[in-house]
Amino acid sequence: MNRHLFLSLLLALFASSTLSADNLKIEPAFWWSGMKNPELQLMVYGKDIAGYLPSVKYPGVQLKSSVALESPNYLLIYLDVEKAKPGRFDITFTKDKKSFNYSYELKARKPNADRIKGFDSSDVLYLIMPDRFANGDPSNDQIPMRTAYKVDRNSPNARHGGDLAGIEQHLDYIEDLGVTAIWLNPVLENDMEGGSYHGYATTDYYRVDPRFGTNEDYVRLIEKTHERGMRVVMDMIFNHCGSDHPWMKDIPSHDWFNNLDNYVQTNHDKEAYFDPYVSDYDKETMLNGWFVPSMPDLNQKNPHVAKYLIQNSIWWIEYCGVDGIRQDTYPYADVDMMRNWCTEVMNEYPEYNIVGEAWMNYTIGSAYWQKGSRLNFGQDTELKSVMDFRLMGIASKAFHEETGYSGGLHTIFEHMCYDYVYPDIYNVLRFLENHDTDRFLPSMPESVDDLYAFKQGVTF
Repeated sequence: MNRHLFLSLLLALFASSTLSADNLKIEPAFWWSGMKNPELQLMVYGKDIAGYLPSVKYPGVQLKSSVALESPNYLLIYLDVEKAKPGRFDITFTKDKKSFNYSYELKARKPNADRIKGFDSSDVLYLIMPDRFANGDPSNDQIPMRTAYKVDRNSPNARHGGDLAGIEQHLDYIEDLGVTAIWLNPVLENDMEGGSYHGYATTDYYRVDPRFGTNEDYVRLIEKTHERGMRVVMDMIFNHCGSDHPWMKDIPSHDWFNNLDNYVQTNHDKEAYFDPYVSDYDKETMLNGWFVPSMPDLNQKNPHVAKYLIQNSIWWIEYCGVDGIRQDTYPYADVDMMRNWCTEVMNEYPEYNIVGEAWMNYTIGSAYWQKGSRLNFGQDTELKSVMDFRLMGIASKAFHEETGYSGGLHTIFEHMCYDYVYPDIYNVLRFLENHDTDRFLPSMPESVDDLYAFKQGVTF
């Protein structure tokens, strides 16, 4: 090999392995001054970044600590920004007397950012799975991603091409239905093979899936929805991420996930929280088992994981003004962490609303999870809203049967009689079906006359 060519290649290799601001990733990419919680966690990712010493010189910003994780490619920085004004400041990374700077931004909060009013009992929510609603931008159907996928509307397990543009283009239709709030199934990146169209296997917590659009497209959709007096509810998942998340390619620490070495499947026994006879084994399996093999179970008992997830929620609320959160698989995550999450979100946004997917088959089980409940042994969940899965379970049969004392609408009446166990009945989300279930209508109606049960159910 030519000596000069060899030297050039060697220098190029050396340059590519030298850490700089250009090959660092920091999450969140920016933050805001004036938040009620002054602590900011920065997750820094870059080759061997754990060997660097960070420092900050900016009025009002105090570096509280830096934490090197087991992987040398992660460094957590904890800052106190309570007295900091909006602006850019350098984070200096130093190793072996060499250093480089990373410019970080604290933005100014929008006026009344903390007064976002969440959805409430006056709202009619319309659930949309973005991939299956409308294709408004065909140019983002087949784009390069880390994992292989295909767009094929004839395949139930493939992506179908729906996106945020399609939703935005149909806001007239949605508004004409009388809908006042849109609940979108998860819109964040799911760079996964197979059926990841549903969105419940996150691979980037700070990025909208590019097959749906961009972060800016999501902000614009919310703004356009707000212009019509409607709200948007964001679907979030704390219990697990996707198996193709970068955390699974380069694991931050052995306790970032539960049961990482030996796969354990959750038993889905959510009653373990209040079952007086539950074994430690069953409760442990429920909490720390994986939902499915493609969704690694996050360990929310790890304080760094907990801080990352809580902060991520607040970032999205502040960034795009989304009006509420629906938290997936609520009882599967650590209950103490989830209580802290609810408290921190409501502290920043006192008029906000969060609804948790606690899929319980009986009213008393659902009421256990609501804030103010007397049923959870004094361990208040601080969760404002819960979902009425019992109603969903009986609705289709009840509205399609003839009314009688032991069936039909009497089943609905009997169910409603147990509303007294909820501490706040005006924050119980009721629905006839959702993305996990069969349709409320058991078959395609042949005429409008066959929609009697549907009309009755929706009216109820």
